[in-house]
Amino acid sequence: MIWKTQTHLFTATVCQKTGEHCPALARMAEKLAQAMAAAAPVTAEDFEIAGSSELAHCPAGCAARFEASHESIRIFCGVDADADGDRLNRFVDMILRPAGRAMPSGLLSQTPCAVLEAIPTERNTAEATINATA
Repeated sequence: MIWKTQTHLFTATVCQKTGEHCPALARMAEKLAQAMAAAAPVTAEDFEIAGSSELAHCPAGCAARFEASHESIRIFCGVDADADGDRLNRFVDMILRPAGRAMPSGLLSQTPCAVLEAIPTERNTAEATINATA
């Protein structure tokens, strides 16, 4: 599922447990995006926040791990709070990015049941301009 707000472009996968898009994941992502947009004027470019949360209204009862910066927000559902962030990000790159590289099947001990990425619309516009001129 892909949607856009005034501040971010969101891309989310279907939940592997329910076979549907998760409204709890979408709400969490939009709230994180609002918080990051509000924090932008008073934080440095390298500001980051990470953590985990239970998705209280998730039909499958998942916990979600998140990483948010001014460049992107990523949420990984159904993984442990201490899961390897680099490997999770590589997994998301593989499935959501055109230039994503393949990875060995055993690299992740726990595959997320759903993932979401949000990119600020300003960055998204700049990337589209660069790609159009390349």
